[in-house]
Amino acid sequence: MIPGILFYFTAIALGVMVGAATGLTGTSGVIIVVPFLLYAGLSFPSCVGSSLLVDLITSSSVVYQYFIHNNVSWKVAVSMGAGAILGAWTGARASVSLPQGLLVFAFSLFSFTMGFEFCRRAVKEMQISATRLRVSRRRAYFIAFTASIGIGLLTGTLGASGGMMFFALSMALFSSDVRFMIGTATLAMMLSASSGVLSYAMLGRVDLFDSVIIGAASLMSGYVFASYAQKISQKTINAFLSALFFCVGILVLFKAL
Repeated sequence: MIPGILFYFTAIALGVMVGAATGLTGTSGVIIVVPFLLYAGLSFPSCVGSSLLVDLITSSSVVYQYFIHNNVSWKVAVSMGAGAILGAWTGARASVSLPQGLLVFAFSLFSFTMGFEFCRRAVKEMQISATRLRVSRRRAYFIAFTASIGIGLLTGTLGASGGMMFFALSMALFSSDVRFMIGTATLAMMLSASSGVLSYAMLGRVDLFDSVIIGAASLMSGYVFASYAQKISQKTINAFLSALFFCVGILVLFKAL
C-alpha cells in the first residue's frame, strides 16, 4: 500500500509520465500505471481496467493534437479499432476468471520482451522503415481488422492497449509519415481502450477515483508532449522505452514473487 499524501503526488507524477510516453511515441500508458496500482493494493483486473481508463483519457488529447495537424487517418484507425473492440471486450471477460498470478507473470514477460526489442533498436539505431506489404487497399483494411482482434485480446487481458502494435500494423499496411502513423495508431488505441474500459466497468473492475487523478495529469501532459513528438531522436525514444519496460518488468515480477 502507498500512504495517502504520497499516493497523490506519485499519481500526478505518474500521469505526467504517461502523457509524455503516449504523446511522444503513441505507447500505451498501461505499462506504467498497472505496476503503480498493483503496489497501491488493487487486484490485477482492477489495475488493468483502471489503467485503460487512464489510457482513454490520455489518448483523447493526443489524438486531438495530431488531428489538428492533419496527422490522423480515420479510415485506417477505425479498421484497426473495430477489430480491437471485439477482442478487448472478450479479453476483459476472460481476464477476471484467470489466475491473477498468471496474468501478472504474463504482464512482466511482455514488459521484458518489449524492453529487449527497444534496446535492440536503440543500440542499432534502427529507424522507422517506410516499407509496406504489397496488398490492395481493400485487403489491407481486412488484414488490419483481423489482426487487431488479437491486439484487442491483449488489451482485455493484460491492458496492453496496443499503441506500438497498432503503429507496426499501420506501418506494414498503410506506411506513411511517422507522425501520421502515430496519430492513427493512437486513435485505434483509444477505440480499443474504450471497449476494455466498458467491459471492466460492467464487471466492477474500474477504480474511478485513481483513474481520474492520473488521467487528469496525463491529459494535459499528453497534449503538450504530442506537440514535441518529432523534436526528439528515434534513438533517444527507443532507449527511454527500453529502460522503462525493463524497470516495469522487474517491479511487476518482484510484486508477483
